[in-house]
Amino acid sequence: MVVIGICDDEKQQRGQLQKTIGTYLQLAGEEYEIRMYQEAEQLLKDIKKDRNCLDILFLDIELGGMNGVEAARVLRRYTRDLILVFITGYEDYVFNGYEVGALNYIMKPYRQEKIKEVLREALLRLDKCKDHYLTVQNGTQICRFHTKDILYLTSDLRKITIFTRDAAFEFYGKLSDLEQKLPSTFVRTHQRYLVNLPEVERIDNKCAVIHGKAVPVSKSRYQEVAGKFARMMLEM
Repeated sequence: MVVIGICDDEKQQRGQLQKTIGTYLQLAGEEYEIRMYQEAEQLLKDIKKDRNCLDILFLDIELGGMNGVEAARVLRRYTRDLILVFITGYEDYVFNGYEVGALNYIMKPYRQEKIKEVLREALLRLDKCKDHYLTVQNGTQICRFHTKDILYLTSDLRKITIFTRDAAFEFYGKLSDLEQKLPSTFVRTHQRYLVNLPEVERIDNKCAVIHGKAVPVSKSRYQEVAGKFARMMLEM
């Protein structure tokens, strides 16, 4: 599912953009959610809470309070992966997009063809980045993790726990299914453990140490895991 944010302090403009984006995504057969923001402060609050909460953001530059450029500078401290599209009524502001890595810009008043063109570009960029994320669900709660943020995963019967640097998230699933979805940097050290090898500090025939935490390594998997770890260290 694609999660798109629209931040514009003009209700009519937000509604127009929402309608055009929604129609395009429906016709493209994309599952989507559109989140509306009237001010930058609420947007940044959500980004700080979960830096992966949005895939694409349409951000108006001329906002009341904190303007869009200032907001973009702040959000880039939390995420470099969010696809950013600026909205502006003045061509002079277009060059502000370079310093914050904006993909493109849309001029006001809106032209539907321009919105669709930029949206197509954003979706292509997003598709190239899909392998960098793991999306999981627990009941009604859906969480998305950048794979570089995951330290390791554990399995207890059918309950999976994802450990990141500052949190843990539980859901039901199979470790073998996740192993297929995750990049090759994730290695099974034990029947119940899947680790992100670049996060391993050291390894022996009993455990791998990840940020001070000892994760078990089974005897049958040690040679394979140690070999991959050694090759990774040589390539760094």
